Amino acid sequence: MTKHELHQKDMLITPLIYHGQSPYQILTNHPELDMSVRTLYSYLDDGVLTARNIDLKRKVKFKPRKVHKTQIKDRTVFERRMFTDFQNLGSDSFAEMDTVHSSQKSKRVILTFFLTREKLFLAFIMNRCTQGAVKLIFDELEHQLGTYDFLKLFNVILTDRDAEFGNPEALENGSCGIVRSSIYFCDPTRSGQKGGIEQAHTMLLMVLPKKTSFEFLTQWDLRTIVDHINSTPRESLGGRTPYDVVLEHYGIGILKALQLRPIPPDEVNLTPKLIRFNR
Repeated sequence: MTKHELHQKDMLITPLIYHGQSPYQILTNHPELDMSVRTLYSYLDDGVLTARNIDLKRKVKFKPRKVHKTQIKDRTVFERRMFTDFQNLGSDSFAEMDTVHSSQKSKRVILTFFLTREKLFLAFIMNRCTQGAVKLIFDELEHQLGTYDFLKLFNVILTDRDAEFGNPEALENGSCGIVRSSIYFCDPTRSGQKGGIEQAHTMLLMVLPKKTSFEFLTQWDLRTIVDHINSTPRESLGGRTPYDVVLEHYGIGILKALQLRPIPPDEVNLTPKLIRFNR
């Protein structure tokens, strides 16, 4: 490769690395670069490009925010909702659910969902981490999607044992009395049983580092972050994005109802600058 050719590749690759994009993402969106992921990592390791190995955001190990979470105390809640009950379903398409807390004094919390088959990530701001706040999000989602489409996406949900999920019947039953979901719980201290959403949180924390306060975070901010995460190609999806797969499986109507939009590949930004640019 000539110096000129390497310079041309560097001019394309380095700005995308600075936007938090991974080598896999860059090469998937730019096959004209004609190199393997391993080669690009070697270039970064060897200092051949302007960007360096340290600029790869996904190589940073994010530690979860150290926030005490109150656990469900009523053990009867788990009857027929244990992780073994979930496994007995044999479902290969379900949603994982969790909350992300601010490390600051803000009481605001992010409720998150991850559709395991499509790798779609959703996030909603809540002013308080309560059962009522979670139910409100469920009701709003059912209103936006309609009960039929809500059932498509959230028919089965796997979550942990945090107190905000302590009234599963309220979440499972819709406004018209229709059972809209079935909720199951991971085993105690086994968050890895819902590993998909834990990985999605890693991408979220690239934009919202653990010192970020959620006090002034808006739903518009979260929707912007979600759009960029869902416009990132996944190797597990054959290089497609979660947005593309949802479009294929469900059509544009669900994406519009969720107010999701695709981001052009070279505009995807998974750094804290994303929110600053959109305020």
